[in-house]
Amino acid sequence: MKFGAKPVVVKIGGGALAGVALEDLPACSPGEPPVALVHGGGQQLTRMLAMLDIQTEFREGLRVTDEATMRVAEMVFAGEVNKALVRELYAMGVPAVGISGTDGPTLRVEPVPGLGRVGSVTRVEPKLVETLWSGGFVPVIAPVGLGPEGAYNVNADSAAAALAVGFGAGHLFFLTDVDGLLYGGEAVPALGPEECEGYVEKRARGRGMVPKLRAAADAAREGVAARIVNGNKRGSLARAIAGEEIGTLISEGVAA
Repeated sequence: MKFGAKPVVVKIGGGALAGVALEDLPACSPGEPPVALVHGGGQQLTRMLAMLDIQTEFREGLRVTDEATMRVAEMVFAGEVNKALVRELYAMGVPAVGISGTDGPTLRVEPVPGLGRVGSVTRVEPKLVETLWSGGFVPVIAPVGLGPEGAYNVNADSAAAALAVGFGAGHLFFLTDVDGLLYGGEAVPALGPEECEGYVEKRARGRGMVPKLRAAADAAREGVAARIVNGNKRGSLARAIAGEEIGTLISEGVAA
């Protein structure tokens, strides 16, 4: 199964940022399908906040983000992490361009109540990314959105799902450091979006699996098939884009 000209969105985060996940991108781009990369960077942000003696607080898996935390988050996501990934891709021969969701603006958000400067995506404006694609570039997108008071922290998995839907993507890949959704010690090969919350309640195992499952379900309900893949295994992304059934697929019309 090839994806033709429909875009592919790849979300990279967690341990995969330090793994071999990016090595497949030179073979996947430029060309068809166009690829957009969305990254996290929560670990780097937590370390930087600790260095600056700013307390980190999470509620239901989301970072409480006051103004001071938001300034650091934008510096880390749109600066340190984003530009490091762009440099790494450039060294591999990939013509990457780093942006955040506030550029364009690409991501419009509204505040999530009780979490300060945390945003939920309300609209995706694809013009900037489409312009980069038309020039042969691979956009590398930091999870920061534009809201009523400026920049907002956006969960990277949710941002990737919203972008995939907004771009009319053929597929959304979550690259992590486990072999998919693990249950009973094995990767679940496929499930429908309506089944994801059941696995959340069963305490799905794996780094950051809960937000990935929920984001994948959101994308699948809008017609974008999502797949959770181990980005620390060489060739995983290329195999997934080629249509191999690896990791865990979340899509309408399938069942675990």
